[in-house]
Amino acid sequence: MSKRAISCFVPIIDWLPDCTPKTIRADVIAGIAVAGLLVPEGMAYAGIAGVPPQMGLYSAMAGMFVYAIFGTSRQLAVTSTSSSAAMLAALVAPIAAGNVTLYGMLASAAAIAAGVIFLLGGVLKLGAVSEFISKPVLKGFVFGLGLTIMMKQVHKLTGISGVQGNFFHLTWHIITSLSEANLWVCAVGVIAIALMFLLGAVVPRVPSALVVLVLGVLSVSWFGLKQHDVEVVGTIQAGMPSVRLPKIGEDGIADVFVGAIGIVLVLTAEGLAAGRTFAAKHKTEINPNQELCAMGASNIASGLLGGIIVGGGMSGTATNDSGGARTQLSTITSSVVVGLTLAYFLPLIRNLPEAVLGAIVVHAVAHLADVATLRYYVKLGSGSFWIALIALVGVLQMGILKGLIFAVGITLAIFMRKLSVPQDSVLGRLPDSVHFVDVARHPEAELIPNLLIFRPNGILFFASANRIRNRLRILAKPADTRIHAVLMNLEASPEIDVTSLEMLEQLQSELEASGITLYFVRVADRVRDLFDRSGFTERIGTHRILPGVDSGVKAFLKESSALDDLRTRES
Repeated sequence: MSKRAISCFVPIIDWLPDCTPKTIRADVIAGIAVAGLLVPEGMAYAGIAGVPPQMGLYSAMAGMFVYAIFGTSRQLAVTSTSSSAAMLAALVAPIAAGNVTLYGMLASAAAIAAGVIFLLGGVLKLGAVSEFISKPVLKGFVFGLGLTIMMKQVHKLTGISGVQGNFFHLTWHIITSLSEANLWVCAVGVIAIALMFLLGAVVPRVPSALVVLVLGVLSVSWFGLKQHDVEVVGTIQAGMPSVRLPKIGEDGIADVFVGAIGIVLVLTAEGLAAGRTFAAKHKTEINPNQELCAMGASNIASGLLGGIIVGGGMSGTATNDSGGARTQLSTITSSVVVGLTLAYFLPLIRNLPEAVLGAIVVHAVAHLADVATLRYYVKLGSGSFWIALIALVGVLQMGILKGLIFAVGITLAIFMRKLSVPQDSVLGRLPDSVHFVDVARHPEAELIPNLLIFRPNGILFFASANRIRNRLRILAKPADTRIHAVLMNLEASPEIDVTSLEMLEQLQSELEASGITLYFVRVADRVRDLFDRSGFTERIGTHRILPGVDSGVKAFLKESSALDDLRTRES
C-alpha cells in the first residue's frame, strides 16, 4: 500500500514530515495554552459526569493524543465536553444505582461503546448522519443542556444541598432553599465567575480557568475557607492510568451501547461543525468519515485508560486556533502536559474549592445559552425559533437523554411534514421570453390557454403522492375555462417510488377519461427508467415525455393545432 493510501487512514504520516522549527514552536506554545484551559475544564467536566477529577484528565490526555494520529482537522481539540459529560451522567446514573465503583466502570465502558459506534459510522461512511438533526433543533437542545448543567452547579456555588429532578425542580429547590446558602461559598463562586469573564474580555489569551484554579487553591489557606464550611475537592488519585477493560456484565454492555448512540449523534454534529468551521477559516478540508474513525479510536483509548467519552469541543479548539496552532502537534503537546499534571501536580489541587470547579463549569458552558442565535431565528420569521424553543423546553422538562430523543423526534416530524405536504406551483410564461415561472409570485406571467403547467416543489414519494393527485384534480377542473392538457414538471423529483408511479398511472387514466392529455417534462433519468420498465412510457407515448417546459408547450400547441385542423376538415 502506498504512503498516500496509508495517510488517508493515518493522516499524521502526511503532515508530520512537513513540520519546521517555526511551526513546531508555534504548536508547542499553542499546546501549552490549550492544556492550561483543558486541565481545569477536564476536572470540571468530570464533575458534570459524576466521576473523579482524574478521569476527566485521562480523557483529555488520551483523546488529544490519539486524535492527532487519526484526525483530519489541524485545529480540533478532542477531549471531554460539557455535552458529552452531562449526557454520560444521565446515561450511567440510573444503571449504577448508587454503586460508585460500578459508576466509574460504566462511564469508561460507555466511552468504549461510543468509540465502537463512531468506528462503525466511519467504516459505513455515515458522516452525513450529523445532518439528521436540524440546526434549530440542535441549537435548542444544546441551549437547554447548557441551562441544565448550570443549574446543577448552583449547589456548589451556594452551599445549598443538591436535589434530583429536572431543570424546573432544581430551580424551585434553589429558590425555596436560599436561606441555607453559605455566603462564603457564594462569594468564592461569584468572584471566580466574574474573574474568568473579566480575563476573557481583557486578556483572552490568558487561560482564565487555570488562573482561577490556582487562586482558588491559594485562597483556602489565605482566607481559612475551610473554617467557613467551604468544601474542597480533597485527595485526588495521582499517577498515570493503566490500560484495563471495564467489567460491567452483559446487561451493562447492552445498556451503555443503546445510550451511547444518542451521545454519539450529538458529538458527531458538534465535532464536525467545529472541524468544518476552522477548516473553512484556514481553507483546508476535513474528511467526515475519517473524523468518525478518529473519534472512535480516541474514545476507545479514553475508555481503556479509565476515562470518559470525548468529542471535538469548540472552546478547546478555539483556544488551539487562537494560540497559533499549525498542526495537531499542538494537541500532542497538550496531551503531554496533561500527563505531567496527572503524574506530578494533582496532589497540589486537593485544596481546590468545589465552588471554583462549579464556576469553571458555568463559565465553560455559558456559550451554550446562545441568545443571539435565537434572536436571529426570530428575525428570520421562518418558524425556526419555535422549533428551537420546543426542543429547549423539552430538555428542561424531560431531562437530557429523553430531551435528546424528543429533539430527534421533532426533527423527524418536521422532515416528514415538509415531505408529505409539498408546495406546488402553476407556471406561466414571462412576456417575450421562454422562461416559465410561478404565476402566484409573478403576476405578469401569462398562462397558456387550455394548458395547465403544474410543478410539485418537493420530492414525489408515497407520503405526498395522493396530495399531489388531489391538488391536480382541483386545478384541472376550474369553473371558468376548459383545460385540454396538463403539463407536469417533475424536476424536483430525482426519483420516485412505486406508490408515486401508481398514482401517476391512475391520474393519467382519470385525465384521459375527462378528455385531458397528460404531458411530462424535466423527467430525471432514473424516473424515466422506471417509466420504461413499468410500461408507463409505452402507454402514454414517448412524444409526451419532453426535456423542458418550453418544448412541452410547443408539443401541446402543435398537437392542439392538429386536432383543430382535423375538426375543421370533419365539419
